Amino acid sequence: MSFKHCWKIISFMAVLVLTVSPCFVGAEEGNNGGIAYEVNFEGVVDDRMERDLRLLSTTVTRKDQPPPTLGLLRARVERDIPDLVLALRSRGYYNASMEKQIMEDRDPVKVIFQVSPGNVYTIRSVEIEKPEDDPELQRHVPSPGEIGLTPGMPADARKILDAEEALAGTMRTRGYPFARVQNTRVVVDHGTEEVSVTFPLVPGPAATFGQTELEGLDRVERDHVLVRIPWQEGERYNENLLHEFRETLAGMRLFTLIRISRAQELHEDGSLPITVELTERKPRTVRAGIGYKTDEGFGATASWEHRNLRGYGERLRTSVVVSEISQSFEGVFDRPDFLRLDQSLGAHARIGQDETDAYTSQNLESAVMLSRELAEGLNVSVGPGFRVSRVEDKAAGKRTREFALLSFTGHLDWDFSDDLLDPTRGGRLKAQFTPYVDTLDTDISFFRSYLSYSHYLPLLRSPSLLFAGRAALGSISGASRDAMPTDIRFYAGGGGSVRGYPFKSLSPLDEDNVPVGGRSLVEFSAELRWKMTETLGLVTFLDGGGAFEPPYPDFSTSLRYGAGAGLRYHTPIGPLRLDVGVPLNRRTDIDNPVEIYLSIGQAF
Repeated sequence: MSFKHCWKIISFMAVLVLTVSPCFVGAEEGNNGGIAYEVNFEGVVDDRMERDLRLLSTTVTRKDQPPPTLGLLRARVERDIPDLVLALRSRGYYNASMEKQIMEDRDPVKVIFQVSPGNVYTIRSVEIEKPEDDPELQRHVPSPGEIGLTPGMPADARKILDAEEALAGTMRTRGYPFARVQNTRVVVDHGTEEVSVTFPLVPGPAATFGQTELEGLDRVERDHVLVRIPWQEGERYNENLLHEFRETLAGMRLFTLIRISRAQELHEDGSLPITVELTERKPRTVRAGIGYKTDEGFGATASWEHRNLRGYGERLRTSVVVSEISQSFEGVFDRPDFLRLDQSLGAHARIGQDETDAYTSQNLESAVMLSRELAEGLNVSVGPGFRVSRVEDKAAGKRTREFALLSFTGHLDWDFSDDLLDPTRGGRLKAQFTPYVDTLDTDISFFRSYLSYSHYLPLLRSPSLLFAGRAALGSISGASRDAMPTDIRFYAGGGGSVRGYPFKSLSPLDEDNVPVGGRSLVEFSAELRWKMTETLGLVTFLDGGGAFEPPYPDFSTSLRYGAGAGLRYHTPIGPLRLDVGVPLNRRTDIDNPVEIYLSIGQAF
């Protein structure tokens, strides 16, 4: 078989991959007065084969545009057959054939494609042709197994094309930037039903990294970019490092355009210059948002961020939150590359007033955290903090107490999801451990820990159906519940917890049904997220949980459950969320029949 013929096969496979509009069996009336018909495929090996043939068949895809005469219908069917047979051969059915049958006396007319696929041809041999007079080259050429094509595999054209791309790509990671495969040869033996594949490799010259030029920098210091280059001048060329550098630059959040290119020819010394073109992003961002929850009321947030204060990616963010239960001002500063590239130093301060059914708290807190990235998406942070608060306990005769808590917090955050605001796969693990000591009363000390995990599992691609689950555990030990501040205890209930119940209402109650908080916490949520269109989605959910007086969850106490449904309107900044939750264990005179939540971003 000639390469030209193989390329035609591969081109039709590309059509199969790129075409995504589903088609289904069934008669349809012509909407322009033409000959209505239905289409069946008989003799197909599996559902995938039938799906591919339907995607490629003009008879199927143009069924809603029926031809005006039977003659034109016959011509449409006849034109399909060569393309459909070619598609079968591209999947390894090189002896495939197809017949047609048109039942013209039926209403609607019935078109049958009778498929005779034959056996799947397999790979007999895979050969990589290369210059034999270059011992250095021989060490770097991958084996057929390394490029994903080995004897005995089905002779699928897509796999052959992928192997060709993998061969050239592998060579470009092993020091040959201009490597290519020229005129792949595919020879079909119909007698043995086997295929021999030969990849003529044109490696081009070996190269090392040359000088790297940066273009387009204005506010960002050159050293802040140069120090992140993952290769050294004179090091053997590896194209993977270009992709790695691009990802690093994108993660800095300082650029709107990143273009990394290599020169088209080597210098005399065998080095290859690299050019990095950058367009800086505007350093300042202003954001604002509003939300509404029946248990918390209306709320508004506004923030200002500068991502590059002094040219080295220093970030300063200030924000204001005003709602019926909280008013606060917060500032966060982050200094990247603190002592080493994968480490940053952050400072945080917040002053605010929080009012819930359980307490009123006026507080000022601050912390300094040293953070390090251990692996992609995996970060640990440690640092001291100080919190001054004046807390009125509504469940203790409106007793008011003052605290000055010294703490040392350890965080672990592992995010391997695919999106910050609207993840569709992967998961997130968060752990926090904090010992506290009250400097006003050294007899009060306690240890607070919290662990949560969320996972996102796609169930269907089209229509998009996703399962999302979340579980959380919390514990406070070392002091009695009444000794510690009310605003540090655990509570459940609300839009980010157990929907259907008022904010922070799921905890032990006093005789007046006022929440007093607990020393332990359990929460779990399950959602089915159905994305109906590019912008509109539906969600159904079941939440459960509660807070308990002992330092470990007391499962002998009944948990509370909430269920409901919601709408998602997907925007470039994340989904707008509207959830309606119903308490399944409603408490008389405490819980409303329905709670409504409106905000930005998924619930978890």
